Amino acid sequence: MSADANDEAELVALVVRAQRRDRSAEAVLFERFAGKLVGMLERLLGSVADAEDALQDTFVIALSQLGRLRDPAAVASWLTGIAVHQAQRRFRRRRLLRVLGLDRRIRDAGLAELAAPTTPPEVRETLHRLDGLLARLAPSLRVAWMLRNVEGESLTEIARACRCSLATVKRRIATADARLRKQLNIGDEP
Repeated sequence: MSADANDEAELVALVVRAQRRDRSAEAVLFERFAGKLVGMLERLLGSVADAEDALQDTFVIALSQLGRLRDPAAVASWLTGIAVHQAQRRFRRRRLLRVLGLDRRIRDAGLAELAAPTTPPEVRETLHRLDGLLARLAPSLRVAWMLRNVEGESLTEIARACRCSLATVKRRIATADARLRKQLNIGDEP
């Protein structure tokens, strides 16, 4: 058995144990996926506190609904979908708070802040500008673009996480990309 097949078999066994309410298996699932998910949520939400809250909500929902997961091998994409939904809920809440003049969140996890310490200043400046432009996009466009271009997710995985069709994901990414290129004055590359 290959290492990948062995890893998948172990993951399936872990999920099955967690579906039976084995607390140690639930804890291992959290440990195994929390780091990747919180990093993605930080980049999507731009806030460490919001990302940590969304991560907690993701696992509360996931562990309460784990019995509904038909394919235990798909747990990673299933968790990503729940996390993306939690990010989208926070975007809607932010929009309401902004309208009411009550949005007081701290942006402490933008792309520039999360860049490696050795990142050159001009790249940090571009990341800071990009982050500001992303923040002005509709959440559906921002999430699709970020999942593709920052997180490196496949189009199929993005469609699953965003709960929309593949065509919709492609359209969202293309729209976001065109707007960002225009704002950053980046032409199409040959």
